[in-house]
Amino acid sequence: MLHAVEGRKVKGREAGERDHQDRWRVRGEVRTLRQVRLRTLLGSLVIVVVADLVDLIANLIFAPWQIVRSAIQTTLIAGPLAGYVIYTHARANLRLYEMKTYLALLSTTDPLTGLLNRRAFFDRARAVADSRQPHMLVLVDVDRFKTVNDRFGHPTGDAVIQRVSRLMKAHFHADAPLARIGGEEFSAMLLTGTLEEVRASADAFCAAVATEPFEAGGTGFQVTVSVGLASFAPGRTADDVYALADVQLYRAKQGGGNRVAWEGRTTAC
Repeated sequence: MLHAVEGRKVKGREAGERDHQDRWRVRGEVRTLRQVRLRTLLGSLVIVVVADLVDLIANLIFAPWQIVRSAIQTTLIAGPLAGYVIYTHARANLRLYEMKTYLALLSTTDPLTGLLNRRAFFDRARAVADSRQPHMLVLVDVDRFKTVNDRFGHPTGDAVIQRVSRLMKAHFHADAPLARIGGEEFSAMLLTGTLEEVRASADAFCAAVATEPFEAGGTGFQVTVSVGLASFAPGRTADDVYALADVQLYRAKQGGGNRVAWEGRTTAC
């Protein structure tokens, strides 16, 4: 099944995405090699200045005749030592940030397609429902996907999933969060002005899948999708909208697939 909610960015969704990103942020963390170098340079400079000041005060009291020589020695010792310690610490922080970012990506991303996974999709869908903006949800299911797996094998099925995901990226809004819900299910969350605009995008996507050439072992085959639409109307939760779109999706599949269904109506792709 493939899911899509279509459209422009809104403040509520942007705030939700920022909250999701801020969840992984730590104050003062190092995120780039440039920050590593900058922190090393500034930290070393501060330590050398402090060390030279302490050395200067001590020499003014106890050995004023060796202020210059002592300052040079202190700088030559404190500079490299501070640089090494700060650089090592900053690089460790950078590696920690990279690992944390990677784990965050794994927790929200489908490994086969690079799209959002089911958990991330429903997090976004709930944020969309809470925003009370006029969104639409489009559910799409790859027709007879089990037949593809049984006839050509799971590697071919995986290739189909990847191709369908690329067609989603090509036909839905660039700002839409795309997701693979599981198996042959996907989603894209989009804000749109009218039902007709969403339906036009769904029709174009459905037709593009039907005309896309697929091949396995020298044998060509066709892949089609069924599409169901539902709106995020006031008072509806994300689960409500999902269930309504799923009913329309079922109607499209019952009609033979390769169709878009909405509000009790269907059109062939």
